[in-house]
Amino acid sequence: MERAGDVVKLFYDAVIKRDFATARKHLKGDLIFRGLFKTYYSADEYIADLNMLMQITARLNVKRIISEEDNAVIFFELETKGPVEATTLVAEYHQTREGQIAYMESAFDGRPFDAMFAASSQDS
Repeated sequence: MERAGDVVKLFYDAVIKRDFATARKHLKGDLIFRGLFKTYYSADEYIADLNMLMQITARLNVKRIISEEDNAVIFFELETKGPVEATTLVAEYHQTREGQIAYMESAFDGRPFDAMFAASSQDS
């Protein structure tokens, strides 16, 4: 069984390459992702929106992954281009189960992204 930090690294390696099919393999189907603007209750729903976010991503630079047992935290710098030009430090907490990510929670300064997500957060 892979350690939580290894699973998170493999997931983000695939995301950086924009290989969403491989990234999806590292997520449990019933993944819960809690973000500033939206909570996702399935891996497929989360991957669809992550794919859209990566279309405006110029750079995603992993700074550090720290893990203990089935838990891991990743810090990465996210640089986005229009319509939201920003460089943001993101911290995410992950729980793994059976070698896949089962839970994710993201924390970052969302002010630059507020307008972009305002419409979708009203729909949730």
